[in-house]
Amino acid sequence: MSQELATLSTEDNVAGEDHHTLEPRRGVAVAEEAVIPTQSLCSSPGRTDGSMTTMDASALPSELLVTPQPLVGFCGLDTARVGVHKAVWEAFSGSLQRKAADRAAVQYKLLPPNYEFPVAKPKRASYEWYHPKGILKRNWMLKHLHVLPSVVVLFQDMEWNDLQWTEKQVQCAGIVQALKNALQERNTRLCLVLLQKAAPLPPGEDLLAAERAASLTSACGITSKMLFILPHTEHLTGYALRLESAFLDMAQSYYALMSKRIRNHRDQLTAAHTSLKIRHQFKLGFVAEMRQDFSTGQKHYFQAYANLDEIRINDGNCLEIKTLAGFLNYKICRLMFKLKTPRDAINQFIIHVEKYKSRVGFKDLAFEHHAWLSTQHSVFAELFCEAIKNGLPALQTQHPGIYYHKAAEYVMKRRDSAQLAYATLLSSSESAPATPNPNSLSLYTEFFGIRAVKTGDLVAEQQANLQLCEMERSFNHSSGIIALLSQAMAQFKIYKCLRFRKKLAIDMAEEYLKSGDHAKALTLYSLMLPDYRQEKWSTIFTDVLLKTLRCALLSGSVADYIACSIEALSLRHHRGEQAERILLIENLWQVFQGMPPMPKTQLSSETQALWTSALASVKSPIQIDLDKVSDVVEMCATFDRVQLNNDDVVQLQLIVRVLTDVPLRVRHFHVILADAGNPQNSYKLEALKYFCFPSLTQLRQKQVEEQPQPFEKNMRLEPGSYYQLLCTTEAQQFHENTQLRIVRLEAHMGTDQVAALLTSSSSYSRQLFRHHTRSRDLDDNVTINPICYIAPTFHLDTQTNLGHGQENNNGMDEQEAVVATTRMLVNEYYPVVITISNPYNVYLQNVGVHISVPGNLRNSVFLTTDISPGRQKLHAQIQIDVGELSAHGSNTATFYIFSLAEAEIKLQQRLSYTLDVDRGPGGANAARVSTAANSSAESTPDHEVKGVPSNSLATISPVQIEYLDETRLRKSREDVLTVRCYGDFKFAARFYTLDRKPLGQLYRGENFLLRANTEVMAVDDVEILDSFFICDHNLVQSNYSFKRKKYTNKYSAGEQLESVIVLRTNATLRDWTTARDVDHRGKLEGKPVASKFIRPAPKPTTIEEIASAATPVPPAGISAYMSKSLVAKIPTTMTIINSNSAVSNALQVANAGVMTSSLHSEEANEASEATIGVGQENLKTTRLVYNKALEAVQGTGHCRGFIKGVYTLEPERASAVPIFGVFCIRWRRANGKEENESKFVISGMDIAEPPLNIYCTIEEKMFVKMPMAFKVVLKNPTTHVLHLIANLSISKTDNFICSGHKQLDISIMAYEEKELVYNLYPLQVGWQELPVLSLEYNTKADPQKNESQNALLDELVQRALPKRVFVLPPLKQQNK
Repeated sequence: MSQELATLSTEDNVAGEDHHTLEPRRGVAVAEEAVIPTQSLCSSPGRTDGSMTTMDASALPSELLVTPQPLVGFCGLDTARVGVHKAVWEAFSGSLQRKAADRAAVQYKLLPPNYEFPVAKPKRASYEWYHPKGILKRNWMLKHLHVLPSVVVLFQDMEWNDLQWTEKQVQCAGIVQALKNALQERNTRLCLVLLQKAAPLPPGEDLLAAERAASLTSACGITSKMLFILPHTEHLTGYALRLESAFLDMAQSYYALMSKRIRNHRDQLTAAHTSLKIRHQFKLGFVAEMRQDFSTGQKHYFQAYANLDEIRINDGNCLEIKTLAGFLNYKICRLMFKLKTPRDAINQFIIHVEKYKSRVGFKDLAFEHHAWLSTQHSVFAELFCEAIKNGLPALQTQHPGIYYHKAAEYVMKRRDSAQLAYATLLSSSESAPATPNPNSLSLYTEFFGIRAVKTGDLVAEQQANLQLCEMERSFNHSSGIIALLSQAMAQFKIYKCLRFRKKLAIDMAEEYLKSGDHAKALTLYSLMLPDYRQEKWSTIFTDVLLKTLRCALLSGSVADYIACSIEALSLRHHRGEQAERILLIENLWQVFQGMPPMPKTQLSSETQALWTSALASVKSPIQIDLDKVSDVVEMCATFDRVQLNNDDVVQLQLIVRVLTDVPLRVRHFHVILADAGNPQNSYKLEALKYFCFPSLTQLRQKQVEEQPQPFEKNMRLEPGSYYQLLCTTEAQQFHENTQLRIVRLEAHMGTDQVAALLTSSSSYSRQLFRHHTRSRDLDDNVTINPICYIAPTFHLDTQTNLGHGQENNNGMDEQEAVVATTRMLVNEYYPVVITISNPYNVYLQNVGVHISVPGNLRNSVFLTTDISPGRQKLHAQIQIDVGELSAHGSNTATFYIFSLAEAEIKLQQRLSYTLDVDRGPGGANAARVSTAANSSAESTPDHEVKGVPSNSLATISPVQIEYLDETRLRKSREDVLTVRCYGDFKFAARFYTLDRKPLGQLYRGENFLLRANTEVMAVDDVEILDSFFICDHNLVQSNYSFKRKKYTNKYSAGEQLESVIVLRTNATLRDWTTARDVDHRGKLEGKPVASKFIRPAPKPTTIEEIASAATPVPPAGISAYMSKSLVAKIPTTMTIINSNSAVSNALQVANAGVMTSSLHSEEANEASEATIGVGQENLKTTRLVYNKALEAVQGTGHCRGFIKGVYTLEPERASAVPIFGVFCIRWRRANGKEENESKFVISGMDIAEPPLNIYCTIEEKMFVKMPMAFKVVLKNPTTHVLHLIANLSISKTDNFICSGHKQLDISIMAYEEKELVYNLYPLQVGWQELPVLSLEYNTKADPQKNESQNALLDELVQRALPKRVFVLPPLKQQNK
């Protein structure tokens, strides 16, 4: 029993697929739910769609275009009055449920109560003598798609426990029997569906349901497999989905049996039944599509298409064969695209068209053949588009646009053939006119492609042909062509075939023109004109231009008519007779005068009305771009002079030539100028005078004494002549230091009512091919200057004197001269004197000189105007205010350059002043024109008047002008002052031990040597006044170092000097004393002093610790600036400087703790704050430099103290090594007065804790046979007791007589000293070897000592004690 279907799971409640979503094609409407009775199918043999009657060749029937689906009919549902029935119907056929992908391809049809099923035809026993009248009947596909269902489903509202079960059972059995009687001789499946409110119980549990189901099936005469239960609960969709699969299985069995029956009929056919073979193969293919077996359907369709070749084609059956061939080809191609074989589909279509392209049929009905070809191409293009939407890629050489275009071409041929056929039929039927039958349905029989005309009846055939021609005349060919061309254009645009798309646009415009829609034709032609003009398609462009002119005439477009008429005057585009161009210019002037271009007799009333309304509302002037409309009028403008002064006259020449062979009348010419100084406005100059020359040679050889002629309105310009028009205006109305550019040229044609504005750009385009003679090209005869520069007047002259001492240059003719007397050296204040003079008869105010150092030298070159002691403020830029200068007055400005490096210094010098001006009104011929859109100088978008931006102009003059107000302006000029700076000294410093060996390791408390070597590098002779060394507070110089060296008067380049200084350190880096430590100790005076045995707290030794210990911490911006700017160069010279607190703090970080809090000195507060924002390259532009090095030291002794600040060009390295001091050389130029100092910073080295300090004291002079003391001091710098053994040995016994302990055990307490004193008695004169003292650890008293420590001790002894002394002869007193 089929009650099992009632136990459907709610999990199957899913949506279904809508297999009825068909794309509309060519106005075809598919009415799936409409009831089509059998009588209507039989009475409409000519039906091809649901709305109109057309020829078989002009469109495919709608039933052929849809995808065949099984038809299932529903009976017993009253959807209008019963809500449950409506819900059931929507569950099966609703649009929302049909869209799911898993729904079956089923078409549902709601059958009314008295539905009439088609009556089955009687079966034939044999086909031997049967000869059909056609191949395929018109109603067969419609019948199986929409009329005859494969399954009829009867819905009944019956519950198992219904009290009226018996009555309803009897009623249901009667309905089933009626359906069986109606479907007699049909294989249509019948099933019964009971609509119940609740879901049934599982099988076997509901005995009442089983009993009544058996009774119902027995009463209705159906099997249990034909009974279904459908509960209308919330899971109705899931139940419907399961029922749908059951319906589909029944439909599949129905169509399988139908295919079997058709095969049986086919097997009974003989070779003479070719048409029946084709019919049966088509039916088999159609039924296979119903069963969704597309490969089998393609095979049957292909076999039917092949069988068509067995029929001999003649004029009588040609239409039927082509119609069926078109049907089969459509089906084959569609299935090939669906089965993903697009190349086979394309090849099949090409073969199909080639096969039947020549099968025209009746010559009088050739339009019918062209309609068939057009239909074939259009439907294939639609199939191609549908395949592309489903993922098929296409190419430029193979895409749907090609087939749409071919379809449009065949519609054009169809129209031509129809016109020819109608004319032929009318001429042949004049003797016996035929009255066409108004009923067009009488032309066709019930078979596709067969007309209801008796063969051989010439009168009937002629009437049918005439009726077809009448039907064809009513067809709108232009709309069909335009629709196909529009689709083709869209496809060609997608596949980037732009040139062919333009060609299709021209074809579409021609169709619009033929159909009488002149406005749309004008629009398309106007869009295509610029493309063909740009691509130089002269022949095509001429044709399009003339058609555009015709469309403009017929549509009453004034602007387009004027533009096309002017362009058509060109000889290149209009190669007709001169009379045609004369007619064009006459019609053009009629439009200018406000009248239609042609006489009223030549214009229709509609066109004349269009022109009247258009001329009344025309917007004048109509702008025409001559850069696009070429070869009509040639205009070129040029300035007479490239550069002018402010008091000169601006003169322009406008050269005009008419290129056509008819004269033109022009009202006036204008030249539009743009001023870069005032880009918001432009200036219009009108040409008032002119010259006329027959040729370019005469234009080039123009005589100066000739007088120009005044330009009159609407002057006649003859073809071939050169007209030189003149424009003048005053240069004072333009800004100084700016460029005047010719923006565009304008020529006005017409009247006050209607006018044309011909515009041309100022750029002259040279011809691609030059003429071999100079008399042909304009630019070979006339100098073309599109730009004129208004040069400014600068009212200041300068003379610069460099160096010490000045020279006068009375005969100076240049505006600026530089005279150098001495050459600049490093570390000197180099004077520069600038003499500023005013040679004009004007009064100048606020005269100033601004000097600035270039950015790459900002940290090594400085400027100042004050070099008095203690007030040396250095700047990166200075401003010197000269004040006021009267006419022919002069004044001087002095400043100094200070450089730390050898370089070529290029200072930026800017002179500026203010001036009172009176800007009068412009010349009479110049009119200021605003660039607003409503201006009279309104231009086309290509020549819109735009201000020339000043930053785009090339720098012609260094003079800059700034307008302060209407009466005052500021002028400035920038120059470069170049000064070469040469070196002063080359300095090198090295450290040595007392025994003259390079110092590798320095120990605290050890004496060592500093050898300072200086080489004179100055190009001029210098006098060295003094040299000295300023050491740090933690170092001590010996008295020997303070003995000043005597210098000669003058030193030249290359001479060398050397100084030797004895130094001793007092502390290691851990114990390095700073000025802050000294201040802190002063505050702690009076408090108990810590024991000397307690080691003070260790100071930071790493770079990070030193940087963190340096306080105060500078701002992040200052530190970044100092690390980037102050420590950027690597010259060999240095200087001691100081600055304000911010820079001083940054210097503290840069020098890693060497600088102390004494940087905040009184002198430092004198430095001025920089005014430039943080983060810029020149953050601090003012610094205070000490003229004397001693002023930069917080003295704690003679040439000893704390260094306040060090500014050096050497890059700061990440090292904790301190600065030992500064070596200073005081010098001046030969015969000079100003003293200079060259300072060289001497970096120290690492200082270690020694195991023992050894000091030796010996007399400065030793005499023979005179006793002397040789004292050695041993100091214990450690916290431990040292146990030593001292041995004194004399190498030669005849050198000295020595008294003292030759071997001694010594114990030295912590931080204590031990003196060893020996008396030496020299015995010989000259260099003598001193006794050798050796020290070693007493390992018995201190067992921790070893031989490696003895070696270090021996090294210290060798470095500290002298080896030889020079013994002098005895004194005279001693000799006596």
